[in-house]
Amino acid sequence: MTTSDRLLSVLGLFTLEHPEWTVESAAKELDLAISTAYRYFRSLAKAGLIVAFSAGRYVLGPAIIQYDRQMRLSDPLTTTAQATMKRLAQKLPPKTLVMLCRLFRNQVMCVHQEAEKTPHFAVSYERGRLMPLFRGAASKIILAHMAPRTVKSLYTKHAVEFAQAGLGVSWDEVKPRLRDLRLAGVAITQGEIDPGLTGIAVGLFEPGETVIGSLSVVMTVQARSPRVAAATIKALRAGSAQIGWALSQLATGQGSPAAVASRAAALKPSRSRPEVSRSSKRRRPSKAR
Repeated sequence: MTTSDRLLSVLGLFTLEHPEWTVESAAKELDLAISTAYRYFRSLAKAGLIVAFSAGRYVLGPAIIQYDRQMRLSDPLTTTAQATMKRLAQKLPPKTLVMLCRLFRNQVMCVHQEAEKTPHFAVSYERGRLMPLFRGAASKIILAHMAPRTVKSLYTKHAVEFAQAGLGVSWDEVKPRLRDLRLAGVAITQGEIDPGLTGIAVGLFEPGETVIGSLSVVMTVQARSPRVAAATIKALRAGSAQIGWALSQLATGQGSPAAVASRAAALKPSRSRPEVSRSSKRRRPSKAR
């Protein structure tokens, strides 16, 4: 492990479950010399990534908030998706929540949300909260497009969770169910994450057709009539195509994220990146990132 890796491993200790650390406890946890741990803490504190809030006890620092703001304003996926998500929220039933999620370290993270009116329900997919890949529509549609080798490795470690999520009790059952989900191009779940709520999700793909995340909506079970479900799926597919088109424009240097997002929002669905039948074109499976 390099010095950089060890330094980052110290920063990785600061979690929601264990938000504060001393130099001594971190050194013990990571099997580091006290002098080395002090040096790492000093470097992280100098960068503002951690800060001492009492004698010898450290928590995450204000630089994290600075970087979070920068991500909100400059992350290509978020900035290109916002206009599309706002428009989706306006078209769908009141108090429907539109979510943007991305694949991160074999888990799924919500990075942005939009709603025309504040929903009266709470969702577990909070911004920045890591969620499992095998529960919920926003996660399952990503899982379905990941590389089979990666999914099989996940299944080996989480077979019970796969079964509980209705994905199959064996690898031979999991494979065709994920294939069917991939061919359908949309995942619909009910009550898998939050009771009384339903999720509908489609995948998001970077240039090269690799899955990077999902675009989804969450609404009450009562609000999801067959007509609403059909309209929502159509709107999500169009939104995914627009976001994919915008990302492809950014990848080739065709403008700033804000300018490209504006052009993407103005495109009619027929002119945005078309929805390709999964039976005629297979998307490249994604590796976890």
